[in-house]
Amino acid sequence: MVLAFGALIPQTHSAAIGTCVALFTYIASFGATWLPLPWLYPAEVNPIMTRAKSNAVSTCTNWLFNFFIVLITPVLVTNIGWGTFLFFAILNATFLPVIYFFYPETARRSLEEIDIIFAKGYVEKISYVKAAKDLPLLTDEEVEEEALRYGLIDTAARRTTNAEKVQEVDIGKKSDEDSGSKEEA
Repeated sequence: MVLAFGALIPQTHSAAIGTCVALFTYIASFGATWLPLPWLYPAEVNPIMTRAKSNAVSTCTNWLFNFFIVLITPVLVTNIGWGTFLFFAILNATFLPVIYFFYPETARRSLEEIDIIFAKGYVEKISYVKAAKDLPLLTDEEVEEEALRYGLIDTAARRTTNAEKVQEVDIGKKSDEDSGSKEEA
């Protein structure tokens, strides 16, 4: 956007070509980096209970703001020309600190780990970003331990799950023993 803004100042034919190149570069880089985030991030950070509703609100908000931008951009270009690009560049830049300070990093995290990040931040009364930075990548066993620690898993439900696992193993052993005794006969 800054390149488009800078290229439009002289208002010449070559400046217009530079603006087109800058816009295409912006659209390509934006589409490959920031554009998917409103679709993916809410699905990662919201718990299963609220995920569908949260995604609905996120999608609706995304489309409403896109509609609003498409609606006002021609008016802005007509009235303030190159200032339109400066306006959008400043608006985008104001969101960088918000994203940095309030959105925890979720790369290489399972959905269960992300739940733990938010539980840790809530219980320990720390920033979710700090909770994400402090929490190393966890194994499945560590995820279960942390989930128990923060009350994300009911201990009775865990006992039931463990009992089911033991029962499955016992059933597997019995069927192996049965097939072994049939082969001997």
